[in-house]
Amino acid sequence: MVPAARVVAVRTATTVVPLPQPLRLGAMTVERREYVGVRVVAQTDDGRTVAGESYALTREAPMAELVDRLVTPHVVGREVVASDGVAARASVGAAWDAALRGSAIVGRVGLVRRAIGLVDVALWDLAGRLAARPVWSLLDDGAALVGPAEPGVGGDKDAPSRAVAGSPRDVSPGAAVAVPRPAILVAAYPTPGRTARDVADEVLAHARAGWPLLKISRSPDRALMRDLLAILRAELPDVTGRPTVAGRSGVVVDVGFGWRDADEALADLDAWGVTGAVGESALAWLEDPLLPEDAVGAARVRDASGLPLSVGDEVTDPEVFAHLAMLGALDVPRVDVVAIGGVTVADPLVRAWAARGMVVSSHVYPEVSVHLGGAAGIGVETFDRSPTGNPYDPAPLLVRGGPVFDGGHATPSAAPGLGFTLDPDRFDLEAPS
Repeated sequence: MVPAARVVAVRTATTVVPLPQPLRLGAMTVERREYVGVRVVAQTDDGRTVAGESYALTREAPMAELVDRLVTPHVVGREVVASDGVAARASVGAAWDAALRGSAIVGRVGLVRRAIGLVDVALWDLAGRLAARPVWSLLDDGAALVGPAEPGVGGDKDAPSRAVAGSPRDVSPGAAVAVPRPAILVAAYPTPGRTARDVADEVLAHARAGWPLLKISRSPDRALMRDLLAILRAELPDVTGRPTVAGRSGVVVDVGFGWRDADEALADLDAWGVTGAVGESALAWLEDPLLPEDAVGAARVRDASGLPLSVGDEVTDPEVFAHLAMLGALDVPRVDVVAIGGVTVADPLVRAWAARGMVVSSHVYPEVSVHLGGAAGIGVETFDRSPTGNPYDPAPLLVRGGPVFDGGHATPSAAPGLGFTLDPDRFDLEAPS
């Protein structure tokens, strides 16, 4: 019997977790993390109920209401077919297209795209559970079939817009083996009252645990950043046993769109002492220096500093990536799987970048991004996943299951679907929203 089910409901719930101390992210101060959870419920012809789940940061936007009002009406009643990955891509992709076109008058990018992404992720989880296969296995079926078409993602403006990565493979259910993906740890935020030595010691402790890529956030205190980066450049190679390699190992600095323009960025970078490096890069990459749409400014920062750039957090429009790449300002593309519109859009983007030899990174939601792009398709980002939590992002406490992190790698679950569930004590998804 072909696995298929019809969507009968989309439910949403929101939860808030206060942070132990405020975080400075670019121009923003974050005192709490608010998340929305989504459950898509479907029924099979023989009366079984199957559900898929997703979650995301709301960034204080009314994400549950956007899902309920702008996406749910276009998804309820649609059929999800999961006889293989090609059928799953087609049926989930059709739901994605219906939601995009049904909300096009107010959506296409921005918050509505995020709302579509939330439902799309849950639909892929549902498809995997329906097929009794992990999502990464379904995605690897016929990987050359990557629709829907998106703008070019490489540096060649004449490259075809539809990404093609390899040829379709005959993958029978249960035959695929989970392969570890490279991972990056968000290691430390320079919060008030902490010295450069304090932050460096936190990063170095994670390096000793085997993490080759470690991310810190930018502090507006130039002297602190200069001292912090000097310590890490001097001590990190001895701890890890490897040099800094652009895109692959070393320290990442996340600016979080914190600089207004290229002039401000270059002044700060010069004060940090990381510009004009010869040979070994000063940083694995510099992340989100300016607003993502300022491709001209990013290209100037890239050319003048010599630092590899990474952009992608919260980007909802693939055209942004195309513009950055065209101007040579995208060394390490990052994909936020929910913001860009879900697995249906994110997976082909990742495969296209990887096919062009680019290192690819993800933004949060490691339970989902670990499934994208094939065995080495994406660097999976996570925060410390200690059972006691971390002071920066409580998301690991909201989910049960997910990938296994070890030695700087993330191995996706072999469980059906995405391999995680939302904590019912945090998200009440039993009753209709």
